[in-house]
Amino acid sequence: MKSHRDTIYLEDAEILEHQAFEGDQYILRVRAPEIASHATAGSFAHITCDPQRPMRRPISIMRVMPKSGKVEFLYKAFGEGTALLAQRKVGELLSI
Repeated sequence: MKSHRDTIYLEDAEILEHQAFEGDQYILRVRAPEIASHATAGSFAHITCDPQRPMRRPISIMRVMPKSGKVEFLYKAFGEGTALLAQRKVGELLSI
């Protein structure tokens, strides 16, 4: 029996949009077709925020668009990891 119940997917996702809002809040939109086909809003994904920081951060999934393979995350840059994530640019890849 698989302990993860077929709910763990690893994907390199391209950053499509990364919007900043007041209060160090961000919306991150990525292309991640495998994750988008299985994820639900309100779940969490574990994102490698920066290649130099291998520890992943759990980030809440705000919206999933399975037909287009897109996933949106809402997060607040609070600690070192999410501050590094906030610096990531459109076109870069994230391990999710």
